[in-house]
Amino acid sequence: MIMGIDRDGNILGVRVLSHKETPGLGDKIEVAKSDWILSFVGHSLDNLTLAQWAVKKDGGVFDQFAGATITPRKSVQAIHRGLQLFKAHQTQLINP
Repeated sequence: MIMGIDRDGNILGVRVLSHKETPGLGDKIEVAKSDWILSFVGHSLDNLTLAQWAVKKDGGVFDQFAGATITPRKSVQAIHRGLQLFKAHQTQLINP
């Protein structure tokens, strides 16, 4: 994955660079197959609680795909970890 994050920690965009998901099922993480990945735009650690950083099936705010929960679940977790990494190193990343 690659993420674009603004200076304040808001997601500008997320894209999956490569994966080995099942065609027609887990591959909906690709923007060419589904707009699901676009649902992260505008979110940050500040505007969602820790519990909200999950798929709806787990009590969060992000949809999962019909028949596929593991791929969206792990994608949400990876994006959340990316935001945590950004926050931990924000000063170094913005003011090198």
